[in-house]
Amino acid sequence: MKNIRTLMLAVSALLCMNLAQAQTTVSTDDAVGANGTAGVSVGAKAAVATDPLVQKRQSDSDATADYKAKKKTAKANMKVEKAEAKSDLKEEKLESTSVRNKALATDPIPK
Repeated sequence: MKNIRTLMLAVSALLCMNLAQAQTTVSTDDAVGANGTAGVSVGAKAAVATDPLVQKRQSDSDATADYKAKKKTAKANMKVEKAEAKSDLKEEKLESTSVRNKALATDPIPK
């Protein structure tokens, strides 16, 4: 049991040292250019991925975003068309009601 603890302690110490070495610090001289502007940081989209799975995932993500944008605009257009159709229906109902009321007023039904 003592050997396992010693081994785990050594492994965790090496892991911590490896992580500490892997981290890089950027000094203020490197980050700020000669004219005082901040340096350009490279984002995930700026770097071209060479892994085909990453490329597929990115293209799927782009396609999904494009689909959602198109769906959103189509839904907004549908709402506008539906509101116009509803107002047209109300106008037609009002016209038919007024025509019916005028017809009844001129030719009442005998009792």
